[in-house]
Amino acid sequence: QKIERLKAELHLLDAAGSGRGRHLFFVDTEREAQEFDIATHLDTVPELVDRVYNRPTIATLQRETVKGPTDPAHLKKLAQQRKNQYDLLRQRIEREKAMFVISQKIQTRKDLLDKTHKVKVKKETTTGPAIYKFKFQRKR
Repeated sequence: QKIERLKAELHLLDAAGSGRGRHLFFVDTEREAQEFDIATHLDTVPELVDRVYNRPTIATLQRETVKGPTDPAHLKKLAQQRKNQYDLLRQRIEREKAMFVISQKIQTRKDLLDKTHKVKVKKETTTGPAIYKFKFQRKR
């Protein structure tokens, strides 16, 4: 539940390892490509072009003030907090995977306690339990 809550909170917008999102802008000539200005095309100020999400337009900035932190020190602190939250989410996901593998191994050991004939098909690894093939026995 905590994993789902963290995913809902973070939205995985700028997760490390997810790669940078790319906008593709198509132009007709090579000259247009040389003179292309991203800020004018997106109708925003050049300082906000790097924002991947919540990029306000010039008209919005004229109507309203920028909400949220604007000074670089506070932005850096928020970025560090967001990075810590993503690290916590990654650790929880890895822990959940490890717990699932452990529960599979425990279930395999419980299944081995019965007296039916079984053959080991695959050895136990760190990512999965040993796999056994059991002899079919009809229930009476």
